[in-house]
Amino acid sequence: MKNVSEEDLIRRCLEGDETFCRMLFEKYYGRMLNVCKRYSKDKEEAYDMLQEGFIKVFKNLEQYNGQGSFEGWMRKVMVTTSINYFRKFHLHETVEYVDRDELAFLESAKTSSIYNTSGETGSDAESLLRMIVELPAVYRMVFNLFAIEGYSHAEIATTLDIAESTSRANLSKARQKLQHMLHANFI
Repeated sequence: MKNVSEEDLIRRCLEGDETFCRMLFEKYYGRMLNVCKRYSKDKEEAYDMLQEGFIKVFKNLEQYNGQGSFEGWMRKVMVTTSINYFRKFHLHETVEYVDRDELAFLESAKTSSIYNTSGETGSDAESLLRMIVELPAVYRMVFNLFAIEGYSHAEIATTLDIAESTSRANLSKARQKLQHMLHANFI
């Protein structure tokens, strides 16, 4: 069953074959979890997003029309799910500005172990992911949408129901915080 083509895998899932649904889930689980991790504050939230995203994938599988990659289509479903999750649980969070405690925040970012519980440093990508997760939710969302997904500030503003200037400001603040964290981690 490992040599099943993507088309056959999708077709069999559409036919309701649970074995193939499980195969599809297992094939894309890790990559889609990484998408959700970038938008979440912790593991539990990432898993919630992932679960909700896969429910949407299976529920709307017939909408995939073969245009573009299937993984790209799934990724878009996961990002949309993450945006909806953000709107539901984080949109109205405020960002506290901490001047004197900024150093303490940066020091705690050095030892953050949200995704790496072994205490090992891990790869640069893992370190960057941990830093992105440390960003306040509004900064994290705008950063991911702009820098990783390629949304414009106009698209972000429409998606999150914020002003374009707010999107730009949040991106700038996210970049500043990431620069501080990078500097603190590599000194």
